[in-house]
Amino acid sequence: MYFRVFVIISVILLGACTNIRNVISEDEAKQIVLDNHYSHNGKTEILSVELKNNKYYIEWEIKDNCERGKDSVNKEGKVEIVEAQICSTS
Repeated sequence: MYFRVFVIISVILLGACTNIRNVISEDEAKQIVLDNHYSHNGKTEILSVELKNNKYYIEWEIKDNCERGKDSVNKEGKVEIVEAQICSTS
């Protein structure tokens, strides 16, 4: 009897440890990036989304401002700039 209980608890614990769950969805991560790069001068466009190492890597572009970049959003919704670029207009 104790062995069965031990096995059941072990399976539950092992399953919980290996199942890393994202707190935010891909759509929420995209919206966070859109809000972060909101511009009165142009529309921010999402170019790609990749889930890697429990972070969403979101490539974005604002054509009117000639800006583009890539941000990471972790499962708590915190944004980090991975790369950013503003092209020269001269």
